[in-house]
Amino acid sequence: MAYTKIPKVKEDDVLECFLYPKICYTKPSITITEEILLQEITKFNEVIAPYIEGYIWHNDNLIFHPRTKEALLLEKLIENSTTVGECNILPHIYIRLRFDEDISDEWFVVFLIFKLTQAFNGLIAKVIDSDGEFLLIEAANVLPPWANPETCENHVFIYNGELHIIREKHKTWLDLLNNLWEKPYFYRASEKVQDVLKRRINIYPSEIEKRHHKARVFLPEKAVSILRQEPRLIALIIRTICHSDPLERKVCRAMKYFPPEQRIMVNVKMTKCLYAMANHCRYTGDPRTGWNIPPITYSKYNAHILGIKIACGLEMLIARANEELRRREKRSVNNSEKLKANEDVLNTYLSRLEVNGYFKNLLKGSEEYEKLLNAAKDYYFKYFNLYNSITDINKSDAEKVLEAWENIQSNDVELHAQDEAALSPADSDSWLNVDPIQLETFLNEKWGNTKSKKHKQESLSLKEKVQMFLNQNSDIDGVQFLEDLSTEVDGMYDPEDNGKVDFDADIFDSTLRGILDLAVPGNEGEFEGSSEGSLGEDDEDKRNEMDKYMRLLNSEIQSQIEKDEDSETNKSSDVIEDNLLKSITEEAGGSGPTGNIIGRPARQLLHLQLQSPTTVPPDLQS
Repeated sequence: MAYTKIPKVKEDDVLECFLYPKICYTKPSITITEEILLQEITKFNEVIAPYIEGYIWHNDNLIFHPRTKEALLLEKLIENSTTVGECNILPHIYIRLRFDEDISDEWFVVFLIFKLTQAFNGLIAKVIDSDGEFLLIEAANVLPPWANPETCENHVFIYNGELHIIREKHKTWLDLLNNLWEKPYFYRASEKVQDVLKRRINIYPSEIEKRHHKARVFLPEKAVSILRQEPRLIALIIRTICHSDPLERKVCRAMKYFPPEQRIMVNVKMTKCLYAMANHCRYTGDPRTGWNIPPITYSKYNAHILGIKIACGLEMLIARANEELRRREKRSVNNSEKLKANEDVLNTYLSRLEVNGYFKNLLKGSEEYEKLLNAAKDYYFKYFNLYNSITDINKSDAEKVLEAWENIQSNDVELHAQDEAALSPADSDSWLNVDPIQLETFLNEKWGNTKSKKHKQESLSLKEKVQMFLNQNSDIDGVQFLEDLSTEVDGMYDPEDNGKVDFDADIFDSTLRGILDLAVPGNEGEFEGSSEGSLGEDDEDKRNEMDKYMRLLNSEIQSQIEKDEDSETNKSSDVIEDNLLKSITEEAGGSGPTGNIIGRPARQLLHLQLQSPTTVPPDLQS
């Protein structure tokens, strides 16, 4: 039975993870219930708890969702999806995380997934985002030639803390997972690929503390109380103010919930990404509110501005929460309409189950049929209530701020006043400024020095290039030349050129004339009737010049051959040269493997020199 493969992520800045415990692909899928998957999720949370404690998520928190065939079918029915017929999947545990501007969240989750696959025997994981198999993109420079988006899509997995690529085609999803579990050594990626990914994720967990930034902020007292209750709300607050529009900012004129009159200086912990976003946000509050912003030269200017932005973000969130409550009251409908809507979804759900063989072709009204029917209905009502509760939680971020504001205690004000004198110094924000040398160093560490690689390739002689070519292993696409491997690098924009094209007209003219004036072997009357304008005016001078060039080339070849004959260490080079000369002779100046290597003009000149005096046209003989 074929199982639907995982589709691509359509939204940007979204990570999707699919976790398959061993029981999900070694036992019949019909026996895997949500309760079993929830037990696995409990174990997962215990393992990752030490890492995520105190972690500030930029947008979404890491949440594991149990997924069975019935759950996905019902979820799509509730969402009015048109793809409900494509839910023939294996049971698994699902993660969907939106990381928005901070890609660190994505790689932190990848680090946790690698840890989980190491901790649990048989656990197989797959991670994708809008770029597809982004783990292979990270290791693109060390991938084998056959690894491309077409061959690797839906064939990349994480197992036992390592990356695996399954090259088998036309396999069901169940077969892929079982093959990986039975023969992981057969699909394990190379050590170079493993090293690249390990370097990328092994910066955690130490990187968690490095990405934090402690800032000095001048905040209203009620805002301080909220952040002390829920420190992770700082991400929601800063994203709200940075993504707001002038219409949403109108509520910041009155500052009903966080007035500027009572403010204190405090330390606020956030991520460096959030701090950079807040600093680059141009909104500095409404001047009619009475913020009393100090001069820009004042040492505490940044603390005042950052405090205004955070307070305004909180003000907008509470205003948004109140608006959501008002809309919810207006949208409330009577119980009969709710029941009718639920019955329509339930009937559709049951009909889909019947189409997918859930009732096993049992006779309606039979005892076994009624048993399955009641089980499906119980599951429906249980999941429907769970889905609604999850939806409400996802929509209640602003309501959390409103709830925290309502729970502020009056004695918090005195506590804040006592803490202001004992503040620790803020972290330096010099990391915001990166000079060109640091950027160049970072790029070289990440991607290597492409210029030095190019110069190294250009310094190779013809013999070394041919020897390297002969030593390469061919794959399905053949052997590539060094020049082919660096084509994309050569075509990239070089900032040192300032966008200019380096063109030497004299060299181009002489090269073109040399190609047009080159005489090739042929009949004696081959050029009879040619006009002087097409072949040049001084044919005799050009022939003499060609003769001199041919004599010089002959002397160089003879001297090189004599050197090679005297040296016993260059026997392999002699074989290569003999083969090259023999190939050039047999090709007779035409196209061929050797001629393509050394180029068209050179093969024609060498062919002319290798011909006997009797076969060379009289006008080219000395």
